[in-house]
Amino acid sequence: MNPSVDDRLNSVLRALQSGVLPALPESANLAREQIMLAMGHIQIIQAQRDATPAHEAGELADMSDMAREMLAIAGGGEPIAAARAALAARLADEDGLSRDRAEAIREAIDALLRTAHAGGERDYHRRLAAAILPLGRARAAKDRAWFAPMGFDSEMSA
Repeated sequence: MNPSVDDRLNSVLRALQSGVLPALPESANLAREQIMLAMGHIQIIQAQRDATPAHEAGELADMSDMAREMLAIAGGGEPIAAARAALAARLADEDGLSRDRAEAIREAIDALLRTAHAGGERDYHRRLAAAILPLGRARAAKDRAWFAPMGFDSEMSA
């Protein structure tokens, strides 16, 4: 029988905590800090593991909403049309994991924004930004709440 994900993560934690960390000299401050950081991240992964699929599905839904908002804004020349088509293709692609799909949409969103900015499409770029900034703020609040229990955000953490 194969060990569970938690068994494997706990094994890595034990190895770092009882094997690697004690073997480091006291003067190896950076190495000790990095080992403790790695241990903390493994514990965070364990704490969030069960809720991760729902969080990633929510992120995909938010990225998809943002892409649809951007595609609803007309404007731009040929380079914009190509970037919009790429975004539409990423949005329509339903294959793969939520996190991978969200990342593909995010990359296409970024490409459209960069294309609009680089092409001097100021009015179009401004309209895109006005539409997506509120959506981005809402997504950032969700991400901050996701990590709040870990103490990464002094405003959100207890």
